[in-house]
Amino acid sequence: MKTLRYGNRGPIVEFLQNLLKILGFLNGNIDGIFGNQTKNAVINFQKAFGLSPDGIVGSLTWRALMPYINGGLGFIVPTNISYSYSILQINLNSLKTLYPFLEISSAGKSVLGNDISVIKIGNGSNEVFYSAAIHANEWITAPLLMKFLSDYCYCYVNNLPIYGVNARTLYNTTTIYIMPMVNPDGVNLVTGEIESNSSLYQNTRLIANNFPSIPFPSRMESKY
Repeated sequence: MKTLRYGNRGPIVEFLQNLLKILGFLNGNIDGIFGNQTKNAVINFQKAFGLSPDGIVGSLTWRALMPYINGGLGFIVPTNISYSYSILQINLNSLKTLYPFLEISSAGKSVLGNDISVIKIGNGSNEVFYSAAIHANEWITAPLLMKFLSDYCYCYVNNLPIYGVNARTLYNTTTIYIMPMVNPDGVNLVTGEIESNSSLYQNTRLIANNFPSIPFPSRMESKY
């Protein structure tokens, strides 16, 4: 997990803020900016868990947060924050830990070296394929599929119906393949995981200038 400290920005900061807010340590907004409010929330969390209260989210602080990341808050996939590649990987690791029957593989690498993950669930002869986040500005489709996957796993383990169908019956009759983020590089660009002051972002902007009729992703500039 990436070490976070005062001044950091982006989806992973939103992810942290969301956890701290649900746990009752953060009273401010989830804005993706590691400012004084977030630092104070981290310090209070560290004090409560017997950690050195330095306001930096390093390996020990992430370890203390891990039970909540892995479902201790009653959910795994956040649906109220920007959903980037890093958060997808965190969620995949959590789901695999809780539900070892999931088969997670990589269909290949993106231009920037990110895995294009594929999840297989079920053993049935009927085969269904879902993909999401093909277009970067449609990144919200990624947490939609991941939330479905998380709910499906929960229903399967607890022998519950999902959308009116028994999850175990569905598991035994249908094999579902999910590719939740086909375009991780583009998603990182528009959600802010690639920061606007980075050379990668600026180089991408130069390329986009050659196509003036196609709006360049500006979401993170307006947000931050």
